[in-house]
Amino acid sequence: MQRRLVLNCLMIWMMLPLQSFDADFVLAVNSETVEAKLETVELFPRILSVTFESQRLKQQKRFVVVVPENWKTIKPADRRTLVILHGRGRHELSLIDDKIIRKQLLDSGLFVILPDGDDGWYINSPVRKADIYETYLEEVLSVASSAYQLPTKRERWAIAGWSMGGFGCVNFAERHPKQFISVSSIIGLLDFPRTGLPEGQTYKVPTDRFGKDPEVWKEFNPLHGAVKLKGMSVQMITAHQAFDRTMNEHFRDRLIQLNIPQTWILLEGGHTFAVVREAMPYVLGHTKRALQFAVSD
Repeated sequence: MQRRLVLNCLMIWMMLPLQSFDADFVLAVNSETVEAKLETVELFPRILSVTFESQRLKQQKRFVVVVPENWKTIKPADRRTLVILHGRGRHELSLIDDKIIRKQLLDSGLFVILPDGDDGWYINSPVRKADIYETYLEEVLSVASSAYQLPTKRERWAIAGWSMGGFGCVNFAERHPKQFISVSSIIGLLDFPRTGLPEGQTYKVPTDRFGKDPEVWKEFNPLHGAVKLKGMSVQMITAHQAFDRTMNEHFRDRLIQLNIPQTWILLEGGHTFAVVREAMPYVLGHTKRALQFAVSD
């Protein structure tokens, strides 16, 4: 992608109240306010890169925000937000780098938050104690919510992701069930970490992140926390040749057992970014319906 050269770099000192979205939501910092230095750079019109010093990871981190047209005229209570988590080996600009998806996000009318999740799987690692990426994601949402005056009501929040981020969005939604009204996974690893899957339908567990104990793995496997998704609008998208298909089928069957309604979409292709691109309109449509936002279809 040819990125626009940034003409203005805004250094903003803000007293940001770290918003608690529900009683179970762990504040990123145990205080009512935090002095956050936000460096905001315009990548494209209405697409902003926000850099801040993460107090949880003890390093400088970045997230991207896509804002609707004339967003400042939208009442804070009416703002609707979609969080999208990237896949392994990707980053917070991967969707923005794609011209087709970029336009779809800009046209969605949603506030879209794209965190930088590194290779952290959006979990607090049981073996790498400094890698608390679940808590870091809470921090990102707190900072973004304060900076853009996003409402705290779960009816205004949705989360999605692909591949590692598909795992991450479902796992995070299960751990924060009062935060989101909608969750959408694209080619997500939804019965993972685990062993014993059919050949060609498995993925090697990163033991440096999850550890080597299968009993500990169960704490992170979204299949075992699926009951927490009751009351959410759930969408799963996979592909015929994707290695994650069996995992998604297991998760779909678990939701059926729990009488949790879900939308199941099976596309052509494999575990590829091309499938992510094809899936994005389904995710945006599903999200906007769940957020009671006007949709053209």
